[in-house]
Amino acid sequence: MTSWPRFRVRPHDRPSWIFFTVGAVVALIIGAAALLDPVSSYTPLPAKCEHSELFVVGGTDISLNYQRRALITEWNKSHRHATLVEVSDSTDLQHSQIKAMEESGGCAYDVLIMDNTWTAQFAESGYLRRLDDLKGLKDFFPNALQTGMWHGDLYAVPFNVDVGLLYRRTDMRTNTARPRSWARLIDSPVIMQLADYEGLTVNALESVWNSGGDGFMGEGGRDEGYLIENVYQPLKEFATRVRGLRPDPREYHERESIDAFSSSTQKGGSPTERLMRNWPYAFSTLAAEPQMQRDGGLRFEVSALPGRTVLGGQNLAVAKRSPHAADAEKLVEFLTEEKSQQELFACGGLAPARYSALRLRPGQAVPENWQIAKCSELDEKKTGLDETNVLDHDQLRELGQAIVTALPNASPRPVTAHYSTFSRTFRGCVVKMINNEDVGARTFARAVRRSLDGQTASC
Repeated sequence: MTSWPRFRVRPHDRPSWIFFTVGAVVALIIGAAALLDPVSSYTPLPAKCEHSELFVVGGTDISLNYQRRALITEWNKSHRHATLVEVSDSTDLQHSQIKAMEESGGCAYDVLIMDNTWTAQFAESGYLRRLDDLKGLKDFFPNALQTGMWHGDLYAVPFNVDVGLLYRRTDMRTNTARPRSWARLIDSPVIMQLADYEGLTVNALESVWNSGGDGFMGEGGRDEGYLIENVYQPLKEFATRVRGLRPDPREYHERESIDAFSSSTQKGGSPTERLMRNWPYAFSTLAAEPQMQRDGGLRFEVSALPGRTVLGGQNLAVAKRSPHAADAEKLVEFLTEEKSQQELFACGGLAPARYSALRLRPGQAVPENWQIAKCSELDEKKTGLDETNVLDHDQLRELGQAIVTALPNASPRPVTAHYSTFSRTFRGCVVKMINNEDVGARTFARAVRRSLDGQTASC
């Protein structure tokens, strides 16, 4: 007997965000197909959709004060109603669930909030509409905008950007100096995210790039000889260095690393975790925690990572089968306009995708008297917010400075329509190397080369 998943459908005046697992919806479709046609275990959704509102799908809203949801609520005041569907806090699960729905041939979603590495795969597979009519593209950070391109066409625009930042505790009896090189960083008591998920791919790539390798960035990046010299050798050094880190970074996803950083103390005079590599959103998350506040200030500081970093972030795209494509594109424009981007940063703590959101012009250096508006200054309706739970002028300037400094040194992960296959293979090899298992250079290079072409491989 098929067990039917349950979820609640709310009336039209419901809140503009809901939670349910897309996997449950896919399971519902598969279950129905199995009951109706025992021969086929899967049937595509109907080509025509009748839903009258917009559905926006993405990961869990990790912004401070749920600012993504607030933007959707603001849109709903004067536009076609939109509902935000949050499918998971795991990038890997988000990808598999959204991909499953799109592969079904259905049109359940109108706007996709997706990791910027998915553009190539989703555009290549025909899941996305080209965004030919969007204006103001020069105001986006150029390297972030480039992640929405595939074969010269624009399929997605950045919603928020991510760059690796260095967080440092400043409240210890003996404060750790800020490392000026990557080698010094990973020789320090630094918290990294080396659990077997996308964060491991990110941290490993940053180490490759900062150890003299230009892995996946140059011409011939899929040649096995190139991969051995520019990726395998730097990874061997990285694996040796992090193998002795305590606490064990293999236990950390992003949330666990933030918890470890905020709870670190100095016991018996011995050094503890005073440094952390993480994304911009961690700043507002930490700043909102009472134990990280002190005398009107914070117990930590943030700066750009020493050297190169991965350019992460979320992109917005319009689903190819959306029955409301014009309105979906208007929603994308709304979510990326200057005011929305300012609120995403000042009220939500996410790094914006536009220069103007930081009161800068394209290519402009940060002025000496740089001032970024606080959340309550952007919208009079937000003056009732608890001021202890939003960033003040100094904090916004510190975070903004770190982001702007890091962006020119930020590079995208390998651009391939088979990115998820690559990432699983790559980090699987890295896990074995960190665990001191025997991974030969040729075995590594062959597995990674095959994965970049979408072939299943392992070390």
